[in-house]
Amino acid sequence: MIRSTCAGAMALLLIVGCGGGSTGTSRTAAGAGEAGQLATAVRAEVTAEALGVQVDSIDQYDRLSGGPGENAAIDHIVAVLQHDGVPVSVDSFTAFISDPVSASVEVVGSGFSPHAITIAGSGSIQGLDAPVVDLGEASDLPDFLTSTGERLVLVGRGPSGSGDAPQYPDLRGKIALVTGTPGPDEVTRISALGAAGAVFVNPDERVNDLTTTTVWGGPSLRNYQRIPTLPVAEVKRSDGDRIRDLLRGGGASRIRMSTMTRAGWKPLRLVTAHIPGPTQDAPYVLLGGHIDAWYHGGTDNGGANAAMLELARAFHRHRSQLRRGLVVAWWPGHSNGRYAGSTWYVDHHFDALRRGAVAYVNVEGVGQMGAKRFGASATASLAGLARAVVQAAVGDSVHPRPPGRNSDQSFNGVGLPLLQLSHSRLQEDGGYWWWHTPDDTRDKVDLDVLEVDARLYGDALSRLLAEPNLPLDVPATVERLGDLLDEAESASGGRLDLTEAKARQRTLLESVRSVENALPEDGDPAVDLARVDILRPLHRVLYTLQGPYHPDPATDEGALPGLKPASLLAADAPTTDRYHFTETTLLRETARLLEALDRANERAQRLRAQLGG
Repeated sequence: MIRSTCAGAMALLLIVGCGGGSTGTSRTAAGAGEAGQLATAVRAEVTAEALGVQVDSIDQYDRLSGGPGENAAIDHIVAVLQHDGVPVSVDSFTAFISDPVSASVEVVGSGFSPHAITIAGSGSIQGLDAPVVDLGEASDLPDFLTSTGERLVLVGRGPSGSGDAPQYPDLRGKIALVTGTPGPDEVTRISALGAAGAVFVNPDERVNDLTTTTVWGGPSLRNYQRIPTLPVAEVKRSDGDRIRDLLRGGGASRIRMSTMTRAGWKPLRLVTAHIPGPTQDAPYVLLGGHIDAWYHGGTDNGGANAAMLELARAFHRHRSQLRRGLVVAWWPGHSNGRYAGSTWYVDHHFDALRRGAVAYVNVEGVGQMGAKRFGASATASLAGLARAVVQAAVGDSVHPRPPGRNSDQSFNGVGLPLLQLSHSRLQEDGGYWWWHTPDDTRDKVDLDVLEVDARLYGDALSRLLAEPNLPLDVPATVERLGDLLDEAESASGGRLDLTEAKARQRTLLESVRSVENALPEDGDPAVDLARVDILRPLHRVLYTLQGPYHPDPATDEGALPGLKPASLLAADAPTTDRYHFTETTLLRETARLLEALDRANERAQRLRAQLGG
């Protein structure tokens, strides 16, 4: 078995990366050279000048999803792809969309009525006049939610089942005033306290368009009841300070607010480009990013849309060098539909994704002027690839974060490895202050930065598409799971026994290491798919709660969310209701974990037997 190393590697190999850590794959120098040659060719074609043409064409439009600007940008992308002969399709469908329309906030009796906006996914109200309760910082809101967005405590029982009434603010018939950005978790908590409305004070001197719903993608019978009804307004920091001054002065105690959102079913269009692999049934990589934007969305997500378009064109020109296919998707409904486009795609292509896709690469927020810090978000199996690509191209060391609940990362149920690269501004330079505001215009896109970012994605894709063996680090996922099991046991104060799960994790680790050491030097598409298939049950316990087919709420519960309640065992007495509820929950989640480990091990051992040697 020959493994390429950095020592003595030709300069061309630096493009595809040797110094960022092992990706757990074996590959011949010739195979790595093929990926390097592809990366070099793509880099030569993805230039600042070419990207600028696409950015100018896309960012000229206000791209609220389902609106005329988004459709005009879609038409441009389709025309460019068709001109180059890239196979392209456009799906039309309806999605549940919430568009913010208007908001007003007035401190009753003061004459003060600051500029306010409402938030996608929130409720509508006209002339709500109610007492105000100042809740302070959003981070101080009571934490009484389960990981599925439902209340954890029972009516009439305290958090530990003591029988005492919970000491939570009573917001029934009142308007909550809170400092923070109006996200799904905050709005859900305030709603559970009975508030009639909420005014959020942005921590900065601006207002950011956001969404409040925890429903990921299209609502179903399982989650439609979580569509928010709370009216929400947002004001900037100085106006929030003025509101508080008026309330503290004793001359005012009420707020009058009105909000309007337009919610319902709206037609959307989804563009996909299809760059074929060497055979019709070759595995493929999915590259995606959202096409819609708040306002003109220069960096969110016009720069990414341009990069995706130029990468699609470049890889299509060099398709004869690909070992795997590439599907490029421009998702609609990202913001006002809470990832409606990517979720629709999963729902309608689940079987094809399960049978043929080997990775999902997401592009978002690239090309920011003044960007200095590189980073990544990745499943453990692709974290090594992220490190290697960034180290080789720009010399920076990155420490990839685990996937969050954001950025059209809708493929956890399918079990796809994820990679997303980032390049952002430092806080001392002002940070990403224009994000989700009308100021995210074309001038915020630095084409030289965008060229660097697009080429980084080109390098990563070249390795995913052209290396003989898919550059996955399967053992890294199993090792990460082992670390999380240790953390859960520790968090429980020794009350959660994961001895059996840890034993099976160690067995699985031996199995996957044996598989990686036996990979064929010339690669095999069936082996690519089989290695992803080993990961699939692990990804479902690492990154989902509700299983493969029904998306979890859009709240970030971290990795291995099923065992997150372990800390409650340490916090509560064994006689309390909540302790027993937690114990039952963890028992069931442990059973799910054991089954996932067994399935992964069976698949690993079957593949190892097929590889022989």
